[in-house]
Amino acid sequence: MINHAGIIVRRDLFGSYAAGKPASLHITVTPFKEGLASAAAAMPDVEAAQARRVAGASLLTASGEWVDLNLNAFPDMTSIAVDQVRVQSGRPALKTRDIVLERQSAEALGLHLGDVIQIRTDGDRTFDLNVVGIGHDLYALPYALLGQADGYVTLDTLVWMGLPRSFNRLDVVVQEDRYDRGHVVEVGDRIRDLVINPSGYRVLRSQIPGIGADPGKHWAQDQINGFLLILQIMGIMAILLSSGLVVNTVSAILVQQIRQIGIMRSIGADRRQLVSMYLFNVFVFCLLGLGIAIPLGTLGGWWLAEFAAGFVNFDISSLGIPVQVLLLEIAIGLVMPLGAALYPILRGTRMSIYDAVYQNGLGAEVSQGRLDRWLMRLRGKGALVILALRNTFRNKTRLAFTLITLTLAGAMFIAVFSTRASLNEHLDETARYVNFDVALPLGPGSDFHTILREARRNPGLSVVDAWALGLGVFVRGDGSESEQIDVIGLEYDSATINPWILEGRWLGTGDSRSVVVNNDLLESEPGLRLGDAIRIKAGDRTLSYHIVGVTSNHLSGPRIYMDIRAFGNLMNRPNQVDMLRVRVEADQISSRAVQESFASQIETRFENAGLKQGDAITNQAIFGDFTDVFDLILTVLVVMAVLLAVVGGLGLTGSLGINVLERTREIGVLRAVGASNIAVSKVVLIEGMCVGLLSWLLGALLSEPVGRGLSAAVIQAVMQSNLGFRYSFPGLFLWLVVVGLIGVGASLAPARRAARLTVREVLDYE
Repeated sequence: MINHAGIIVRRDLFGSYAAGKPASLHITVTPFKEGLASAAAAMPDVEAAQARRVAGASLLTASGEWVDLNLNAFPDMTSIAVDQVRVQSGRPALKTRDIVLERQSAEALGLHLGDVIQIRTDGDRTFDLNVVGIGHDLYALPYALLGQADGYVTLDTLVWMGLPRSFNRLDVVVQEDRYDRGHVVEVGDRIRDLVINPSGYRVLRSQIPGIGADPGKHWAQDQINGFLLILQIMGIMAILLSSGLVVNTVSAILVQQIRQIGIMRSIGADRRQLVSMYLFNVFVFCLLGLGIAIPLGTLGGWWLAEFAAGFVNFDISSLGIPVQVLLLEIAIGLVMPLGAALYPILRGTRMSIYDAVYQNGLGAEVSQGRLDRWLMRLRGKGALVILALRNTFRNKTRLAFTLITLTLAGAMFIAVFSTRASLNEHLDETARYVNFDVALPLGPGSDFHTILREARRNPGLSVVDAWALGLGVFVRGDGSESEQIDVIGLEYDSATINPWILEGRWLGTGDSRSVVVNNDLLESEPGLRLGDAIRIKAGDRTLSYHIVGVTSNHLSGPRIYMDIRAFGNLMNRPNQVDMLRVRVEADQISSRAVQESFASQIETRFENAGLKQGDAITNQAIFGDFTDVFDLILTVLVVMAVLLAVVGGLGLTGSLGINVLERTREIGVLRAVGASNIAVSKVVLIEGMCVGLLSWLLGALLSEPVGRGLSAAVIQAVMQSNLGFRYSFPGLFLWLVVVGLIGVGASLAPARRAARLTVREVLDYE
């Protein structure tokens, strides 16, 4: 299932993504004319360059709610050279007041061809646009992930809506080494220095598309590959643990047929014939298992691939099972069971004729180790418990197989909950840096004091803060430049950030040449450390600063914090801010309803004052999206952990069933001396509970390292970051409950069978 889905995703998502000529670099530029793209495309290092305008707007849904809408405009919708958009239905030749909606956005909002939608830009005016097409944009972040719709219009439509006739983004595909991050950044610098700046424009931001992705890769390629790898590891664990089921099943068959084996040996059958006979028996089981597994695995692969396609927004070209997956499944379905069955078959056919015919069912294989001798000395009222304990350790090899299966299943089960706890802890740490109820983008040139004064006129706000946002590059010692880094200007006592300082200190009064960086920056620039002098370039200015503190990782990537006055000096924007951040309660984040209410109030006031640049963002909207993604991933992991637990439960059931078969005559002796049905059942139930408790103790010891490994793998796959680990004690005790239920459930059938044995049946037992 997992390999099948992985092949489909790599073929139809990553392959289709590469076929649409993905941009190596997105360069946001001050408003420019189309000729700039032609000049960039003429450079020898550039294969293609595409001009695009991206404008923010809002779309009114049928329920009366406004949702964010990204408007994209191209010189010609029918011939997009980079990050190609495919119109699936309708017409791609757009006229003024026409719009093509991205298919996932249209489906989520219930919009169709021929509908008329109402949108608004930053002003109060609204505009009616005709939906004339439904498109598929594999290069836009899906609506299911961020809740932002995407639409495509002409420049004439934007001009009709009051926006300038210009582009603001240059999408570039480099000629060679397009997957080399360093080379792509160098080409971007050359485009800036040789084309953009000489043309009188200015680069506002230059970034490689995606969330920590490499150039030319799908924005979620590393995360998807990492998650598939984790699922494959868990699938391999399930296969290995299932070998215990094979051992128990084959052992049960051999135990039932020990006397028959003795009789065959007595009339001349040699061991080679017996081994061949039982291996052929296992081979038949393998064929039956493959007959079930192949269609189920195929259906499971289809479901997993379709689930990914619906979430990441791609098309599946074919659902046929690949030949390599089929061959892999056949190989696993034949080799693993036959290899696992070889040990019990060789062991079971080694018994002498005398033991097979006359000692069967009398516990001839009872070990006499130190533990067994210690249990033999126990006397008193707990006779059933003592007997159950002795039976538990009767066959230590079988016990070891069962314990390994349940222990690994338990360790993985607890590890999944520890992974969830670790992710939640990181989200809590990330919340330190978005410690606001509402954030509002501000218009260009907004004055720091004016913004604070206007915000404080809103009754009910306890915390009001304003930040300046900019972009800069770190200039290395050899003169080379890093990718663009977020630079934040703020007051040292800002109340909407509660940084976790890993090293050094936070900003203080008079820190005009001091900066605090996050750990993401140190990871991307390994040579940097606390106390270093760094040079930051923004526009035409390059200034030196000292790193006085290091904060924990962010989800936003590398970031530099500095005093707001130092920021104004670096960016040549004194007393200008870009973002208002407010909180209703002084010491806590408010509820969703309160956040949305104050967001509406603040938007209205700042829009009336002409200070609003975009829509307000609530804290709940930010973390709600991340939580949904994490919950989805962890749900899949929990399902895999439950499957491992089922394997462990089946292994315990088989082990207890074999024990009952081996002790058939002993049970008869107990019944002959007066043991009741309840007493016989209790022995088996206590035995199952003992094995379950032992596996829980071993699983608790193993769950810590397994949890660290799993959480590190998941966090690296999802966030491309190395984070801390939090052990889940609730998961530990939940597994205690689960393994207790497994112990009882696995014991019921063997206990019922033992209780139903009569003395006559035992004496007649073969």
